[in-house]
Amino acid sequence: MAYANVSGVTGATIVGYPMHFLIANKVAQNDVVTVFDKPGIIPFLVMDLTNAASLSSGTQDWWEYCTIRNTGGELSTSAAIEYDTAIANERDSSDYYLMAPASGEIIYVKGDSGYTSTSGNLTGCIRGALGTTAADIADNDYMLVMNAIKLKGPNVGKVLIGYFALPDEPKANFF
Repeated sequence: MAYANVSGVTGATIVGYPMHFLIANKVAQNDVVTVFDKPGIIPFLVMDLTNAASLSSGTQDWWEYCTIRNTGGELSTSAAIEYDTAIANERDSSDYYLMAPASGEIIYVKGDSGYTSTSGNLTGCIRGALGTTAADIADNDYMLVMNAIKLKGPNVGKVLIGYFALPDEPKANFF
């Protein structure tokens, strides 16, 4: 059998979109994990590790984005959005993404006057962020806070979360 003697190699490193991981301590059902250093995340793994000590595998934890609800309705050109029906301290005071599920629009929030309360005003909003199309928001429409997830499963303990981070630049063409 003959072997080739290779003296030079040409190659390339292919890097995909970076994955991020964190471990959170879930104390009760419906605990919230907010990733304050990212404006938005898309989780691909939310794994309850409660049974890891018994050598059984972890289990998927049911999650959903935290929500706020628009009050009064807003035009697609509005840079200020009033809301109610939020939960205090689930969001940061600024620099996060919302998704309006009714239209699929992504909104970048520069200021949130009620982040420690249940109602407030979002200001400096960049509408149609990340390549989406700005759309009117109806009265009482829910909006998803894209860097805060609620852990809905009943198990408590350590939770491994894997996610893709949305770009810091809201004018990036992502979607």
